[in-house]
Amino acid sequence: MMNRHRSFALAATLVTLIGWLAVPYASQNGANEGFILFTSDRDNPSNRGICPSCEDIYVMAPDGSEATRLTYGGGPETDPAAHNNGGADWSHAKKLIAFLSNRVGRIPQIYLMNPDGTDQQLLVSLPGGAAFPGFSQSGNELCFNSRTTPRDIYIVNIHGTGLTNLTSPGREAGQPGVNGNNIRCDWSPKANAIAFTSNRDGNEEIYVMEADGSGVHRLTDAAGSDANPAFSPKGNLIAFESNRAPHAGKPEIYVMNADGTGDPVRLTFFSNGPNPTNISVTKPTWSPRGDRIAFHRRVGAPGTRGHFEVYTMDADGTNLTQITSTASPGFSGFPSWGKWSAR
Repeated sequence: MMNRHRSFALAATLVTLIGWLAVPYASQNGANEGFILFTSDRDNPSNRGICPSCEDIYVMAPDGSEATRLTYGGGPETDPAAHNNGGADWSHAKKLIAFLSNRVGRIPQIYLMNPDGTDQQLLVSLPGGAAFPGFSQSGNELCFNSRTTPRDIYIVNIHGTGLTNLTSPGREAGQPGVNGNNIRCDWSPKANAIAFTSNRDGNEEIYVMEADGSGVHRLTDAAGSDANPAFSPKGNLIAFESNRAPHAGKPEIYVMNADGTGDPVRLTFFSNGPNPTNISVTKPTWSPRGDRIAFHRRVGAPGTRGHFEVYTMDADGTNLTQITSTASPGFSGFPSWGKWSAR
C-alpha cells in the first residue's frame, strides 16, 4: 500500500514540476516563477527540534502552496532504517537535484536524483561526510563542503569523477587542513567563480575563488560572522547572513556587490522585533528573476526555543511573507529556489 501511495505522489510531483518548468508560476503579484525545494520533518516531527532521521526534501510553489514530498527516508527516531535527506540544490541545465543524505551509517554524503525523487544515486562519499552541494551554471559540476574539521570546499563532476579539494589542495579528507574551516559554497551563474564561508583569518567571512581554487580573495571584513553566500541570477550581487553590529549574535540577511565593493545593505530587521531572543535568520536563495529572496528563520513565543520556517521577501527586504507553517517544534528550512540563467 505504501509503494502505491509513493508512486501516486511521485507521479503527481512530476506532473506538477513539468508544469512549473514549462509555464511560469504566477504568484506574489505575478512577479515570480519556478519552485522552491526545502527540507522539513513535517511528516515525522521530532520533539527535539533537530533529528538525525526525521527530515526529507519537499518541493512547493513560491507562495508555499502545493508542497509535495520527494524523498521518504524520514521516520521515527527508533527506526534504524530512517534517515535524513536535505540541503537540496537544483540544476535546470541537467534537470537534477543534488542533496545530502545520511542513509548509510548516519553520515551525510552527496546524492543526485531526478526532479520527481526517483533514481537516487550516491555521488560522493568522504570520510566523515559531505554536505550542502551547489551546481555550476552548466550543471556539469558541483561544489560542496566536507564534514570533518577542518572542513574544505570540494568540486566534483556529476559522473563522480574529478573530485578536487579546492581550499586545501592535495589534502585528503580527515587529514589536517591549512586554511581553517571552509563551508557553504555557491557557484556564480555568470563566471567560473565560487563564493564560500571561511574562518581562515579568524572569524567567519565571505571569500570568492576561481573554480580551480586559485585567486582566493576576501569579500567581507566586519566584526562578527558573515556566512552562507548566494549569488543573484545575474551574478552581480551576493546575499548572505551576518551578525555584525548593531545586532551582534543575531544573524540577519544582507546583500552586497559580488566583488565586495561598497557597503553591504541590511535587508531584514527581526532583531528589532518583539522577540529578539529567538532570532536566527539564514540560508538566503534568490528567485530566478532576482526579484525575491527566500530564507529560513526561527519563530516562536517569547522564552521558547522556537522552530524554523521558510520566508520570502522582495530583493530590497520589503513584502516579507512566511510561506511554510510547520507545527512546533518541527523544522522547515534550507530553501533552494529552482533557478536558471536570467538571460
